[in-house]
Amino acid sequence: MLMLTHTYLLQQIIKTSHLHDLDPDVYIYNIIPDLLTIHPNITAHQTHSIKRFIHAPNEHSKTIFVMFHLLVDDIAHFGEISMTCQEGFNPDSPGYAYLKGKAFVDAISDLHKMSDREISLSEAAYQSHLMIEMIYDLVILPLLQAGKSIDVLADALLFTCGERKEEFCGNVAWLYGIEKQAVRDVLSKATFYLTKQRMNGFMNMEGRIRLFLDKFGLKNQNESFHAAVLKVFTDALRSIENSDFLEQVIDAVEQSGWHPEN
Repeated sequence: MLMLTHTYLLQQIIKTSHLHDLDPDVYIYNIIPDLLTIHPNITAHQTHSIKRFIHAPNEHSKTIFVMFHLLVDDIAHFGEISMTCQEGFNPDSPGYAYLKGKAFVDAISDLHKMSDREISLSEAAYQSHLMIEMIYDLVILPLLQAGKSIDVLADALLFTCGERKEEFCGNVAWLYGIEKQAVRDVLSKATFYLTKQRMNGFMNMEGRIRLFLDKFGLKNQNESFHAAVLKVFTDALRSIENSDFLEQVIDAVEQSGWHPEN
């Protein structure tokens, strides 16, 4: 799932845990597996392929919030929490995003054909699951607005960069075995991407479609192409219930034994 869904879920976990003294930087730890991929030498496979349950020393205890991100993605990608990590890509995965995206695999392939491109069924499955993840923020938009999740995330980034930068970079560098400078570079770039104005600008269907087309290099000025893209995204949005994934994640995390104070 994308960063705002991750943020909202962590907000709910913190709320139900009755914790009131956590620093805002926990929300940036929670999205760092995705945020690190801003760096040209760091891949999503690298940031997501680490053990889910580790015993971090006290000085690195905040890395537990990185683990929360991975648990949520496990449900989205695999349908269950992995006690270590799962290797490889499975287009037939029982993960939430893949199950919901399966109905749109052919439609995604057709969009590429309209742009004189061919992709494999495996790649179409990957793209359809990512479309579901992009849309899910819109599905839960009323919840995001009620929880002020955009404000929470943007303010958390400013707090992290201003008050906890060296601590944060040291913790993330320890967890992933990377240079602290790489983490500093990512935080610097993130201050451009994760502003309230910019995030609000993507909280609509047009913004999500643009994000999808840009990511996969789909360029076609034909009106019929844009009508086809809009139909795929609209149909996908209508196919999703706003509560089932959230409830699935909360239940799975609770059963896993993960807790923000562990």
